[in-house]
Amino acid sequence: MPSRLCITVVEDNESLCAVTVELLRQQGHRVVGVHSAEALSDEDAPGLIDVLLVDLNLPGEDGFSLVRRYRAAYPGLSVIVISSRDRIEDRLACYQAGADAFIAKPTHPDELLALIQAQARRRSSATAQEARTDPVAAVPTATLDLRRLRVGGPGGEAAITDAAACLLAALALAPGQRLESWQLIEALKEDVEHYTTAALGVRVVRLRQLLRSVGFEGATLRATRLEGYQLCVPTVVV
Repeated sequence: MPSRLCITVVEDNESLCAVTVELLRQQGHRVVGVHSAEALSDEDAPGLIDVLLVDLNLPGEDGFSLVRRYRAAYPGLSVIVISSRDRIEDRLACYQAGADAFIAKPTHPDELLALIQAQARRRSSATAQEARTDPVAAVPTATLDLRRLRVGGPGGEAAITDAAACLLAALALAPGQRLESWQLIEALKEDVEHYTTAALGVRVVRLRQLLRSVGFEGATLRATRLEGYQLCVPTVVV
């Protein structure tokens, strides 16, 4: 069973905040709800909080600024943005600020719970990995810099296109680093009914080549049985 988390919800809509807090408490998590960035106490820090759940349209300090500030201060904190601002520019700005995941409003409760559970599994897995991994023999990790549009690996760094960055970020931040084809097409902001899987396949091939160019060998992107793809390279989005 995934570990229980200490979660702080920052949402200015009091009714929505209360509903979200209660939903997460019912799953056994320790949850606090506040209605602005200014209402966060100095005690809201790693060790007392595992996940920060943030709306973008906050009074006073906005969500972008809050995410950026907490990411800089607490690199190990999980940050999830929930917002009705669902344009690709807003999503990318969230990731550039330091968010680990973005979920659009109106949010289905099951989707939010699945995302929280994925964060719990990742934190648990990361803790276990740190306990048993020899740093010298650590698995190479890719770094995707959305602000600079650069991807780095054990063999160096290279430029990445907007489309390839969208694909890589979507896969890196998905549970299990796995998405179906229609989800990847949506990440590209293309029409699912008219954008072909063949066109998606071309983009995947180019992304594989790019990852190979920065030093990753073997399978980097694998086709799945559900007609999608799984990213096989640990990737950090910054």
